[in-house]
Amino acid sequence: MDLENFFGSEQDESMSAASFEKFKEKMKAAAAQIAQIQKEEKRQKQKEDELAKILLKFVKTSQKTDLVLLISRALEQNIPANFILAIILLSNPEIASEIKGNFLLLKGKIEELSEENQEKSLVFFQDEKTLPLKNRIEMDNWLKNMLIQAEEKPLKLLRFAYDIVEVPVETEEEYFDEEDRPTKEMKVLKTILVQLGVFILREYLEQNDISKAMMDLHDFVEFILKGILNKVDENLNTRRLLE
Repeated sequence: MDLENFFGSEQDESMSAASFEKFKEKMKAAAAQIAQIQKEEKRQKQKEDELAKILLKFVKTSQKTDLVLLISRALEQNIPANFILAIILLSNPEIASEIKGNFLLLKGKIEELSEENQEKSLVFFQDEKTLPLKNRIEMDNWLKNMLIQAEEKPLKLLRFAYDIVEVPVETEEEYFDEEDRPTKEMKVLKTILVQLGVFILREYLEQNDISKAMMDLHDFVEFILKGILNKVDENLNTRRLLE
């Protein structure tokens, strides 16, 4: 049914022919925008399905039982497949060849980087002089890739990356029974994300003969994941304000 039939062949007296034509143009523009959104949603769905297949293939073929269990738990808790892949890539670079075309990967070899570009690439690790330059670059790209993938599905990631817990409210008043103390809801980063990140980082350090005693892996992983999610939330809010 076209617009003329919908509104009737004779337009209402309150809408002039010129106004009606403008209205039709707006409707066409809106329809085109909706079609573009639906096309993009379909493309994103296809991409997500492909990445999920790659991740499931890795789960089925990997001999790393502990890692497979962590990935399975992350999937069960609705963590997006692309973000899980971004995490495990650091110590499983063989996956990179499978995700080409579905994943924007930042890479960098020391011999390909000028001294100036090396400094620019080390956003997260420029002060961590105890790590060899090669590893600082690889870990820096790891964090940047996680941020890129977090931005791909920000709403889903922010929804499922946290648990909501009740925590006591600090007050000067003393309570005989702690159950009477008032509480408030707080978002807490899901344990499975930290566990997965710690496993991957520990594995990477072992692969590169780097002492794990150099850093508190749990605190470090929790810190970077919170930073990534906070940045995603901040960018999302900025886009909303600009709409």
